[in-house]
Amino acid sequence: MMQYIVLFVLFVSTWFFADTASAQQSDTAPGANSQVDDFFEKPLAGLNLIGKLKPVPSCKITRSGVSIGFECLDRYIFDPGLCYDKLAETGAKWARCQTGWCRCEKEKGTYDFQWLDDVVDNLRRRGVQPWFNVGYGNSLYMTNTYGEAAVGFVPLYYGDETLQAWKSFVRALSRHFKGRVTHWEIWNEPEVESFWQPSKPDPLEYLKLVRLTGAIIREEIPDAKIGGSSAHILEPYTVKLVKGGAGKEMDFYCVHAYRVQPEKDFIGSIASLRRLFNENGGLHVKIWQGESGFASHFPPKHWLHPYVLDSESNQAKWLLRRFVTDMRAGIELTSFFQMVDMTAKPYQMAKTTQADPARHGILHGKTYERKMSFHALSHYCAVFDCDTVKTDLYASINFDKIAPRTNRVSRIPDVAVITQGFIRKGWPLYLYYMPEDVQFAYSGLTNITLQVMNDVGKGIKNPVLVDMLKGRVFEIKEVGRDSSGCSNFKKLPLTDYPLVVTDREALQGRID
Repeated sequence: MMQYIVLFVLFVSTWFFADTASAQQSDTAPGANSQVDDFFEKPLAGLNLIGKLKPVPSCKITRSGVSIGFECLDRYIFDPGLCYDKLAETGAKWARCQTGWCRCEKEKGTYDFQWLDDVVDNLRRRGVQPWFNVGYGNSLYMTNTYGEAAVGFVPLYYGDETLQAWKSFVRALSRHFKGRVTHWEIWNEPEVESFWQPSKPDPLEYLKLVRLTGAIIREEIPDAKIGGSSAHILEPYTVKLVKGGAGKEMDFYCVHAYRVQPEKDFIGSIASLRRLFNENGGLHVKIWQGESGFASHFPPKHWLHPYVLDSESNQAKWLLRRFVTDMRAGIELTSFFQMVDMTAKPYQMAKTTQADPARHGILHGKTYERKMSFHALSHYCAVFDCDTVKTDLYASINFDKIAPRTNRVSRIPDVAVITQGFIRKGWPLYLYYMPEDVQFAYSGLTNITLQVMNDVGKGIKNPVLVDMLKGRVFEIKEVGRDSSGCSNFKKLPLTDYPLVVTDREALQGRID
């Protein structure tokens, strides 16, 4: 009994208390989470490695809600030509593109959409559908803007010439891209003061901008989908916006959930936002995750206050958890910010220019080499396309082999672990993980049991476990049935990123 008590005290200590080593600022530092990257390198008693997930290019995936951020090209922040083929390798199906009024109209009344044509056509050619974020300002018509990109400067506040110029630009833009772009998000994070200049953020003023801009787009493209944007999920601004009639103007609404733990307060907040729209004429409005990410490098004093500043693995794990959490919340599209680190040149924002911005890309800036997050995204796309459908299935993680219930130990892990069921081509698929802060260097567990009913569809006859971080696929060697008729997959690992259990046939053609 003593060995069980010692083992579980160690487990609980790891779960609740960060030691000094976990505050190191590099994967290579002692105690940092590089140890978890190698979790599957050592043979595990209950698993037998049989292959790896095969990347599926975007053009081979019928549809999914996976999007990547292709933002900031209005400021020439990266070279899209070096990205198209690599993005297509991941299997992502959407890309968020900013339209850049300042870059399209450099001479009054004359529009040059060639750069945006190149982006849109190259993405579509590879099976990736662009969706537009329409903005920002234009220093041709606005005074005292910060830089010629006029980031965050709103055309409502500069007189009739500017407002008419904005309307003309929107009409020309929508007419030009009719048949190629279906979803049009109006402005970016309007409740943030730096993105709503020179006035103070006002939800009814934002609604006015959405109304007049959306009307022009719909005149040119009657079946266009018009969207709104928010840096948050629920706050007084949002309530006033939705109650003010957002549902009448919008077909989709984008939230931006930047946070260290993707799961924190998220599903309940989305449910509340859904209720708010439903009660105020917005039953039809789809909720999207329009922009959200986690950096592989944070500059000192970043607003998220991370204590691990450099970690590709943390970013990759966070990416997987973001997509999974959004899917669990019923969100139809998630866009990860972003394609490439913004390091090619100083990053011009609304009021400042950053020489060392957080590196959110799935590709390294300057070199365009693939990060761990790139490969994690590829693994996610290979498993969670339109053939994998969220389903209410029973699944329970059992820690009894590690912590017998006859011992007086904390049972918080029993309720903290996350599980989610899916059906893929008739086979059940189960996802599970521990939602610990990725910075904490959670060392993981072995010898846990996943209990499922296995009463759905074709059942699981040839069980496999998929490591979503590295793409490894393992045969599960020990399976039993208990007195209740449940199947028990034994001697499984538990990590701080999603693992998947399903039948090997569910992944037919996607395992090398």
